[in-house]
Amino acid sequence: MPSLNPDSTISTSELLVSRPASTLPNAIPAFMVTWSVEEEFGGMTAMCLKRSGMFHDRGIPSAVVTFDARPDLQRIRTILTENGKLNPAVPLLNLHEYYAGRYPTAPQKASIRPRGTDVTWTETERLTRPVDQTLFCIVEESPMNNQLSRRTYFRTDQSPYLVDIKVPNPRAPDAPSRYLQLLAAEGSAIAEFSSAAQLYRHWLTEIVDQTGADIIVDSKYSAAFLNLWHHPTALKFYNFHSTHIEAGQDTQTGRLTTAHEKIIKNRDDWDGLTFLTESQRTAFLGRFSGASNTQVIGNPVDGAETFPAFKLREPTEVLHVGRLTKGKNLQTAIEIVEAVAASGTPVHLNLIGDGDQRQMLQDFVSTRGIEHLVTFHGFVDDVSNRLDAARVLLLCSKFEGQPLAVMEAQAHGCVPIAFDVDFGPRDMINHQHNGFLFSLNDKESAAAALSLLLNDDALCATMSQAAFTSAKAFGSNENFARWQEARDKARINKKIRDELTAYAARLAGIRFHADGDFDVDVALDASPDRLTGLELSIRERGNVGDPQEKLVPYREAEGIYSFRVAAGMRTAFPGGEALDLSVEISVDGLARSIRLGAGPRVQAVPYLTKYGNLSIK
Repeated sequence: MPSLNPDSTISTSELLVSRPASTLPNAIPAFMVTWSVEEEFGGMTAMCLKRSGMFHDRGIPSAVVTFDARPDLQRIRTILTENGKLNPAVPLLNLHEYYAGRYPTAPQKASIRPRGTDVTWTETERLTRPVDQTLFCIVEESPMNNQLSRRTYFRTDQSPYLVDIKVPNPRAPDAPSRYLQLLAAEGSAIAEFSSAAQLYRHWLTEIVDQTGADIIVDSKYSAAFLNLWHHPTALKFYNFHSTHIEAGQDTQTGRLTTAHEKIIKNRDDWDGLTFLTESQRTAFLGRFSGASNTQVIGNPVDGAETFPAFKLREPTEVLHVGRLTKGKNLQTAIEIVEAVAASGTPVHLNLIGDGDQRQMLQDFVSTRGIEHLVTFHGFVDDVSNRLDAARVLLLCSKFEGQPLAVMEAQAHGCVPIAFDVDFGPRDMINHQHNGFLFSLNDKESAAAALSLLLNDDALCATMSQAAFTSAKAFGSNENFARWQEARDKARINKKIRDELTAYAARLAGIRFHADGDFDVDVALDASPDRLTGLELSIRERGNVGDPQEKLVPYREAEGIYSFRVAAGMRTAFPGGEALDLSVEISVDGLARSIRLGAGPRVQAVPYLTKYGNLSIK
C-alpha cells in the first residue's frame, strides 16, 4: 500500500486516495462509490461527496469513485471543487480517466484476438474532451446490422485504451455478443471482459488492491453490479438512500423496486447494509429478518453554529428544497399555499431545485393565476442563507428515505411541515415540537399548520429553536463516529459473515402426523460443529415485530433437521395473514436468516385445500 503522508506536490488527479494532514492511527481508506457525478445533483450524490470530505477531514484517506464515460469530467471536478461540493483534497476517481492515464504493456502470454475485424463499420459520432479538445471516443455502427456497435476510447495522446464492441453471436443471431478490451500502449488487448459489469469489478479490485480501501456504495445502479464483487480484505457497504418498495406499496408485501430487488436478493453478500432511519430498517427486517449486517447511519448535516435570529426571518417565506419530480408531490404543496393565501394569510412559496415536473408545475401555477404566490428558482448556491431567512419548509413527498431537506431545514431553524410517509419524516419530526407531521395529502391540516406558523411569531420561534437543537444529533462528528463503529464491527465479523453466507438451507419435506402436528424437514449445507444456534422462525406476514414462534430441531439425520410444528400453531397468531417460515443459523453470536423454499427446480407445489384435500399448483 502506498504511503499516505501529505505531499502537496501531487495533485488529486494523480492520487487514488486523499492524504490527510493528520491521519488517524491504523486508518483504513474508504472509497465512496457512485455511478456518476453531475454538475447538478440530488441528495444521494450530495451525501456521497460530503461523506468523502468528512472522512478526509477527520483523518481517514478517502476518494469518490465513478464509472461512467465522461469527456467533461475535468470540468465537473473543477466546478464541484469551486462550489465547495467536493473537498479539493479528495480525488474524484473515474474508470475511464484511470485507464486513459496509464500505458500498460501487453503480457508475454498468447495475445487476445481483436473483435469485429470482419464487420464493416461506419462512424456515427466523435466525442472530444472540452478541456483540451483531444479525442475521447469514436462511436461506430454496422450499416448491415443496427444491433452491432463499436466504441473506441482514447488517451490524450490519441492512442486507444478501451474498445467496447457488440459483434454477431453465431448461436443467437438476435442477441449480439458484447466484449470490452483494455488496450496496451501499442494497441494490443491486455484483458477482455464479456460485460461492462466485469470490467467495473476488475477496476475496483485493481484500485482497492493498491490502496487497501473499504467501499461504501451510494448508487443502487452500481450496487447491482457490485453484488458479485468480493475482496479478501475490503469491506463492502450499501446505503439505502430511498425506499426499497414501489411507491404506494405495503412495506411487507409490496413489490420491491427494480433497482433494489437484486441488492436485497444478495443482501447476505454485503458486510453492511445501512439505512438512513430506524423506521426503514425496522420495515426491512420485518420482511427479510436477519440483523447482523444492518445498521442505521443517517446523513450528516451541519447547519449554523449559532441559532439564526428569528427576527431576521421573512414572515411570509415558505421553502421547498429538492428536485421537481413526481414523487415530491409539489402540486399538492402549491395547493396548500394557495389555500393559506385564500384564508387571508400572506404567504409566498419558493421552489429551490429543478426536474422533469417543472414545466407542468409552472403551467399549473399559471392556469390558476397564482404566479404571485410561487417562484421557481431552479438550482441555487445559497440554500443555507435561504433556510436561515425562511420560516417554514413544506415537504409533501409521497415517499422518502431520509429527507435531506428536512434535516437541513432543522439545522437552520426552519420549521418543517411534512407528510408522514415511509420512511424519514417521522424519524426527524416530533409533531408540534420541532415541526408538523400529517397524513399523506391531508392538505387541510397542513394548510392550518402553515397559517399558524406564519401568524404566531412566538410559536414559530419556539419551534424554530427546537428544530435547531434536534438537528445536532445529525452532525458530522456524530455521523463519522457511527461509520467508524460500523466499519470496526464489520471487520471483526467479516470472517464469520463470509462463513454464514456460504451456508445454504432448503425445504426437504413436510410430514403430517395423526394428531394434526406436522414436521418441517430442512436440508442444511453447513458445518454442524460450527453452528451455535439453529431455529425455525415462524412469522405472520406483515408483522414487523419479533417472530411469535421459534422452534429448535428435535432430530437430525444426515444433514436433515426436523422441526415439529403444533397443530394449533395458526391460532397462536393474531391476524389472518399467511405464516412465513425461515431458518435462522448462528455462528459465534452472528445470525443469518434464510427464507425456506423448495428450490428453483420444483415446478409443482403441493398444498391443502380448505377442506383438507391435497392439491398441486
